[in-house]
Amino acid sequence: MNALLPLTFDLVLSLLILLLAANIYVIYRRQYLVWFLVVLFLTPFLFLYSFFEMMYLSDISPYFVVPYPFILIFVEVAIIIAQKNLLASLKTEKGAEYKLLLREDVALIRAFEKIANHFIRRMSPFVGIKNVEQILEECIEQYPILSGCYIGSDERLKVQMMEELIGEQKEVNMNELCTAFSYLLTKLIDSYSALVPYNEIVEELSHEIGKIDKRVIAYLIPFILFKMVLEPFIRELRGDELKKLRMSIDIAGVHVNRKGGLEYHTIYAYDETAMEEKFITFLIRLLAFSGRDREIKGKVMEFFRKLPQNVKEEMYRRELIKKLPPGILDEEKMVLSSKEKLIEELIDRKQKLEEAYARLADAKLNKMKSEFIDIIAHELKTPLTTIKTYTDLLRKEKLGPLNEVQREKLERMEKNIKRLTKLIDDMLQIPSIDAKELELRKELFPAQEVIDAIVEEVEEIAREKKQAFTVEIDGDAIIFGDKNLIEKAIKNIVVNAVKYTPEKGAITLTAKREGDFIRISVADTGRGIRSEDAEKIFEPFYSLESGAGLGLSIAKNIVESHGGKIWVESTVGKGSQFHILLRGEK
Repeated sequence: MNALLPLTFDLVLSLLILLLAANIYVIYRRQYLVWFLVVLFLTPFLFLYSFFEMMYLSDISPYFVVPYPFILIFVEVAIIIAQKNLLASLKTEKGAEYKLLLREDVALIRAFEKIANHFIRRMSPFVGIKNVEQILEECIEQYPILSGCYIGSDERLKVQMMEELIGEQKEVNMNELCTAFSYLLTKLIDSYSALVPYNEIVEELSHEIGKIDKRVIAYLIPFILFKMVLEPFIRELRGDELKKLRMSIDIAGVHVNRKGGLEYHTIYAYDETAMEEKFITFLIRLLAFSGRDREIKGKVMEFFRKLPQNVKEEMYRRELIKKLPPGILDEEKMVLSSKEKLIEELIDRKQKLEEAYARLADAKLNKMKSEFIDIIAHELKTPLTTIKTYTDLLRKEKLGPLNEVQREKLERMEKNIKRLTKLIDDMLQIPSIDAKELELRKELFPAQEVIDAIVEEVEEIAREKKQAFTVEIDGDAIIFGDKNLIEKAIKNIVVNAVKYTPEKGAITLTAKREGDFIRISVADTGRGIRSEDAEKIFEPFYSLESGAGLGLSIAKNIVESHGGKIWVESTVGKGSQFHILLRGEK
């Protein structure tokens, strides 16, 4: 029985692995994964068979152990077949596995190898493989990084040894690789151009480069720009015209040889931006030199438009098209500009939609909150009214005489009923104020009127706490709004100031005109409010002390429904100053 526990655990684990492998197969659908699935299916089957063999079959006959070796042999064979299928996938240099496992530097070497072998295959029957070997030896002497490259018995460039040497290095200088192979390609193209018109060479290059992995196409851009876009035109120049061009265009990293070929390989010593600038500079000088700018622009556009799709995508990514001189690919520039504007417009619209959705969600949430509070408040008010009625009847001894203890308890009940009634009334004021109704109730009134009424109500409490109460009101402080609501908003703040300011503290209430607005400020010398609480105190039911936490929320609701603003400035230990900004005219 002790052996069954680990066996059961292994069975469950193997089933989970099988399930995971099945999901991977569903996603990738590779042939070699089928064989791995077979192996992973046999593993739980083997554990299950072991369980039955130990529990039941071993007692029947000893020959039930015979399937074990056959199952293991089949598993080994399935693994070998799966490995062969995977290796075959890698050797074909196709599929996701090849691209995933291949290092970027190796992928670049193989890209250059393919292009070089295209020219070697075409030219070797005419110039002989010995001449090709001489070109390679000269390039290796100039750039030792090419050591390990050789011409094989099949008369093709081999780079396996170079890949192995590079594979041993932790870091490989990609620009150094590009420089060396670009030099080799330049030499091969110069030899091949003696046999074939250069326009045909460009077409052949376009076909071969179209097959190159997108990961490394960026490294080939200088080769494409100089050898496929500019060189075709320069190759057409003859005699004195070519000689003048060689003398007039002097750009570091770019050289025009006597055959009209461009030697650009040393340009890889510069960064991407500098390489692009050198190409643009060369093109502008070429246009200025020839005096046939329309003809050159036409041919440059023709060559650009014949470039393979993977190259065009990289040029669009770099925004190289936009940097070309006017008159070259203007249509593509307009399309690119239109795409950019469209993308910007889509992004802008997306942001506006997200903001509108967020506002809608907030509005719905606020409406739900308001409806909930309204329902709860009304549901509380109905039974509270009944309780108040019976309390009044009892206090007036309509239901029988009372003793002193009963009268005292009823007075306490009455106070709590009043407190709850006020709380419910406050809750009912939290929902958004109807804008149309509010407009009908708005009027012009002096700030002095509402402030005097508020001071009269709180004056006695302030006097009991020996607080210094100062009021400063401008004579032209006229407010436009609902007088009763604004009085309640200011009163809530003043009551809080009196409540939380200690004995012998000071409270200052001011109302001053600021342009078209009236600023009402209530300053106190209380304990102050922490910065992290400064925004929260205006939220419903948020209270720093005992209390319902509705006063400031109601004040904020009233002020904002009038198109005003309310905020607090506070320093812990020194006090707070609340500000209300309201319209001073219609």
